[in-house]
Amino acid sequence: MATAIFHREFNWSRPKGLGFGAKPSDKAQTFPRDFIDRAVASGAATEVPRKRKKKAGDGSARA
Repeated sequence: MATAIFHREFNWSRPKGLGFGAKPSDKAQTFPRDFIDRAVASGAATEVPRKRKKKAGDGSARA
């Protein structure tokens, strides 16, 4: 899954007939990666980078 902010309405269907649609919004929306990739490529959306979680023991806490 991927997240993007949609600037205009965007609809897309996979070859086997499963379709997705997004409406414009200032809030990020989550959809399958292939849908987000097509929306970004068409200029309908801007992808939001994923936030990485810090792992325990990653060396960020030093004594």
